[in-house]
Amino acid sequence: MIDLGNRWIADDGTVILSADGAVEALYVGSDLDGCIIVPSEDVALYQQSSKLLDMDLHTLCTDPQQLTPQAWFDHWHTPEAHAHTDVLAYCLAKCDNDTQRERVRMEMQLFEAREMMPVLRHLIYMVDHLRSQGTVWGVGRGSSVSSLVLFLIGINRIDPLKFNLDVSEFLK
Repeated sequence: MIDLGNRWIADDGTVILSADGAVEALYVGSDLDGCIIVPSEDVALYQQSSKLLDMDLHTLCTDPQQLTPQAWFDHWHTPEAHAHTDVLAYCLAKCDNDTQRERVRMEMQLFEAREMMPVLRHLIYMVDHLRSQGTVWGVGRGSSVSSLVLFLIGINRIDPLKFNLDVSEFLK
């Protein structure tokens, strides 16, 4: 057997990969068919996610047809009740003043230009589900706190208008 660090080549030519070796191979687009992967929690999670999403993650990430926004969002399984939510109306209903309403309209144009409406719909579903289960999540982090839309949806608890945060920090 030839030892190459995170992978080995058996006398019969079979490639044996450690978990790190398998991850490296996936990142460069290598085909893992015929390889033996030493069991690990990371590999098990990858295989479970592939089954859960009912797709080949490598193909999803490398096939240009699969990288279209709609093809990607089709696999999110957003419940029908949330799949067609009018995100603008949802956010405007949570506004207390004209400054907030103006900012929401401006941000929505930015989200629409980036074809991110399915993301926002799914986030509304996710927050509704977390709340219904009594799940606690963080107050917000990173540049996402500069979005009033995300604040109104409930992703974070930082009002960007109160701290004069520019949404362009989030949607670069």
